Amino acid sequence: MIRTALLLLTVMLAASPALAEQRLYLAAGHEINTFRVDPDTGKLEKMHTLDLPGAGPLEPSNDRGRLYAAAARPDAPNNNSRRHPAIATLRIQPNGSLKLINNAAVNLYPTYLMTDATSGFIAGNHYGAGKASVWKLEDGVYRGETVQELPLEKRAHAALFSASNRWMLVPATGPNKVFINRFDSETGRLTPNDPPYAKGPTGKNEARQPRHLIFHPEKPLAYTTQERERPGVAVWKWDEQNGTLKPIQNIVTQPDDFDGFITTADLHLTPDNKFLYVSNRDTSHRSAKPGRDSIVAFRVHPETGRLKMIGHQPCERIPRSFDIDATGRFLYVAGQADDHLGVYRINPNTGELSKVTQYETGKRPIWVETVELP
Repeated sequence: MIRTALLLLTVMLAASPALAEQRLYLAAGHEINTFRVDPDTGKLEKMHTLDLPGAGPLEPSNDRGRLYAAAARPDAPNNNSRRHPAIATLRIQPNGSLKLINNAAVNLYPTYLMTDATSGFIAGNHYGAGKASVWKLEDGVYRGETVQELPLEKRAHAALFSASNRWMLVPATGPNKVFINRFDSETGRLTPNDPPYAKGPTGKNEARQPRHLIFHPEKPLAYTTQERERPGVAVWKWDEQNGTLKPIQNIVTQPDDFDGFITTADLHLTPDNKFLYVSNRDTSHRSAKPGRDSIVAFRVHPETGRLKMIGHQPCERIPRSFDIDATGRFLYVAGQADDHLGVYRINPNTGELSKVTQYETGKRPIWVETVELP
């Protein structure tokens, strides 16, 4: 009996997120750097560098055995990923370092990536062209097959699959819409829903133009960053059956005492769904240092999912990408305009952030991703 209890305790501890072995991957300056994450302090130890021309947005596979990266083709002049785009498939080694498996061309550069629930397809958006694409994976590897390139409208942002895998949503800042498409997980084809999009908030004092979207994992809700005009965050009622969105809350994140230009970018929920964070970017003068950049913290109502602002945490310059580790204790911010990565501790009771440390990075860190090793 004692031996059985000890064995059960060992298994439970091994599965505990607090003790999980994690790696942080940072795409910057034509490289992806791998860092070991200290589970107690959140601090990082650099352990591996992979040269990857045009390294951009990252997406782990569902089994966390591979990492997909927007990149440039191997023969691209001057590592130009915009004119010679590709998707690289990287194997996550047992120790968390990366090994390139394949690097195959795509027609348009994706600024976000996401795999579907079957691990048979990967999708991305094309901001300038106003399109979204679906690409086929062969045994988890992208080898060059495009399934579909779907015209939407310009400034189409992050492509995202719903939990059921029946829908793919694409927020678009220019037209102030979230495009909603039926997804066939057998063929990888997309079909516009009826209606084909949800309209973003339009009120004079409301945050507008959805950029990035996430779903609440337990409630029929979605959250979007509202990028421009009035920057902020919105809460939407999500109908999974019919594929429809309805805005139900809208919060402006422009600081009251600041008349410069703020845009939002990324957003994440903590693993326990208690807090939500949004990256606020001061783009008034991108070359100015410092700026009024911040990570804005919100408390999530446990029943309704609505948001209540906690406050602003000053952060690295132009925070396009940030991530929360698997334990929900630490938040990592990539400063795209000052070549630094910031580490912040999340207060589990209040949701407030406190700075732990900061690291220099390669030029223009574009994406940060934390992955729990299998």
